[in-house]
Amino acid sequence: MGTTLLIRFALVFSAITALVCTLTYRILKKRLGLTHRGNRALFWFLIGSGLLMVWGPISARVLHASATSLFDFVIQWLQFSLLGWIGSIFLIFLFLEFLQILSRPFDPKKRIFLTSGLARGVAAGTTLSSVIGMFEANAGPLVQKVKINLSRLPPSFDGYRIAQISDVHVGPLIHRDYLESVVQQLNELDVDAVFITGDLIDGTVEQLKEQMEPLRKIKARDGVFFCTGNHEYYSGVHDWIAHLESMNIHVFKNSNHLITRASPQGEEHLLLAGVYDHHASRYEPTHESRPDLAAAHERPGLCKILLAHNPFSIDGAAKAGFDLQVSGHTHAGQFYPYSFIVKLVLKHSEGHYFINDSTQLYVNRGTGFWGPPNRLGKRSEITHFILNRA
Repeated sequence: MGTTLLIRFALVFSAITALVCTLTYRILKKRLGLTHRGNRALFWFLIGSGLLMVWGPISARVLHASATSLFDFVIQWLQFSLLGWIGSIFLIFLFLEFLQILSRPFDPKKRIFLTSGLARGVAAGTTLSSVIGMFEANAGPLVQKVKINLSRLPPSFDGYRIAQISDVHVGPLIHRDYLESVVQQLNELDVDAVFITGDLIDGTVEQLKEQMEPLRKIKARDGVFFCTGNHEYYSGVHDWIAHLESMNIHVFKNSNHLITRASPQGEEHLLLAGVYDHHASRYEPTHESRPDLAAAHERPGLCKILLAHNPFSIDGAAKAGFDLQVSGHTHAGQFYPYSFIVKLVLKHSEGHYFINDSTQLYVNRGTGFWGPPNRLGKRSEITHFILNRA
């Protein structure tokens, strides 16, 4: 991550963290009915949490936190766990405050329906749900089997099998053992191709080189294919592209690759393609995302599948004539209550969508997690596609 981008991130993130911690303190002080000593303890807890929440991600980038250091792991785990817990507490109590305001015109005698007992119950319930979400995050991904019907799929590709992983985020909290488990699950699926749709890492090649070694063990008849996500641009995208290519992973750069099968009618083809991340040009001007370039091929009428990290690329993919786009990025909100917000805000947050008569989209929930080690209600995913001729 460049110095200017890092400074900008630090300032914005610090301001947001300070605001959230301040409002959380004011709401909890008002609702929990604590003693003076209890409120003081809450104040200093939130001050310390805020400082740690700001220090954690900055130290990981500036000081290049080690993926094998127990101390660095504990610091990162604490700050991300606090980030998730305080964020959830803030959102839930803010919603209850809003309900409190709405209740006033209807029943003036019951303006304080949110009693201290109920507030403490909500806080305890949120804490318990965060713990459950941690267990779900550490349990690893489930395999989601998805059948895709494509009208232009050649007969020899009927039943073609693809495994997709996305948003693994190997870095401060996800290490080699997690990736080894993911690779084992991929190999058990015995697929023709493996797609990695970005945000594979959170750190530099120097930090994570050894952690990425399990990728060399992926088995797929036609290869492993990768497209960049936004997090690759925070961690030295050119170094990562070169490193992944050295591991025999095909990196798409607004480009494509033709898969060929023999049939009684002659050779038949399936075009796999990929683009740079939708917002890549913000960080690397030469990496403008171009689905039209990725679709370009001298053979007409090909069935085309696009790897694009961000679902926002779907408009360009549909215009370029792709039959299917596979994406990630959203994490489906990663855990409740954020999943509610993501579903409301994003048109394509998770799962299978029909964009028009000829283009489909699938959005993977993420194979790992980013930030808070929490996947409450949104377990991480490996997608197992089976392509069928419509």
